Amino acid sequence: MSTEIPIILASHGPFAQGLMECAEMLIGQQENIAVISIQKESNINEVREQMFTAYRNLNQGNGVLILVDLLGGSPCNLASELVLTQNDVSLYCGINIPTLLEILSNRDLPISEIHQVINDVFPDSCFNVGGQLKVTEQSDYEL
Repeated sequence: MSTEIPIILASHGPFAQGLMECAEMLIGQQENIAVISIQKESNINEVREQMFTAYRNLNQGNGVLILVDLLGGSPCNLASELVLTQNDVSLYCGINIPTLLEILSNRDLPISEIHQVINDVFPDSCFNVGGQLKVTEQSDYEL
């Protein structure tokens, strides 16, 4: 079993695919990564199933990291559903090339340490959506 954290890259249009192509040009071929591009004509239920299937196929028991373009957009909202229904999904929005390269260079670390890398190196460019959702979900139970 690979120790590299699996990644789902999701975006509006071809942005996620472009990120992946750029990263592979710079640091080489990557494994255990799914790219999901939501197009204007995409059916949201089909994309939801695509995201869940990617999660299920990539998950090796050590967590799955989902990186999306915009907070509140369809890729983020669909990924948030996984965060709320699965206990091993981390979700960040605001993905960019430098952040993706740093994450790919540290994929052999446990997911908690990858969180620390993102927070230390890119505190202003990536937002931990999953962390906020978990805090909100826990607060709801405390009512």
